[in-house]
Amino acid sequence: MGIKAVVFDCFGVLASSARAVMRDNYPKLRSQIDDLCHQYDYGLISRPQFDDSLAEIFGITSDQIESRYWGNIIRDEKTVDWVRALKSSGKYKIGMLSNIGVNFLNGLFSPLEQSELFDAVVLSSDEGLAKPEIAIYELIARRLGVKTSECVMIDDTALNIEAAENSGMRGIWFISTDQAEYELNQLLGGESA
Repeated sequence: MGIKAVVFDCFGVLASSARAVMRDNYPKLRSQIDDLCHQYDYGLISRPQFDDSLAEIFGITSDQIESRYWGNIIRDEKTVDWVRALKSSGKYKIGMLSNIGVNFLNGLFSPLEQSELFDAVVLSSDEGLAKPEIAIYELIARRLGVKTSECVMIDDTALNIEAAENSGMRGIWFISTDQAEYELNQLLGGESA
């Protein structure tokens, strides 16, 4: 079956990952960070609760969480341009599948830009599901109107790629835009935008 859709992760692919920086800065607190991220991704805690909890375990203020981490998330414009080119080629449905807390995405991509770039957006906090749960990969495929076997998932986390493949998708482990674009072109037989 041919590829009809390309699905992108957000953090670590379309934008930098503040969580990765936190984990690097506080390696001994990784399990606590991951637990809080898990709660936030599922929409179980609000952004202020998340920030306050992080501030408490790091021993800094919530304002410092904003300035040191969330305020430093940078969109990868080269990757965003690649998404835009794939979308405008009209050859593939384009999706975003991200583990993300409530109301965070609009700070990176306006609702209008989301609708221009993506045919479907599935966010963990909206769905009560998160990667690497198989059901969330199946959900993005349904929203794109394709089978999982007709999708390619591009993600920066090996576990998420493994789960995507277990759902029936093809997976590309994102290291850089050039590498991922090359691998996608190889997979598509050189036919992408």
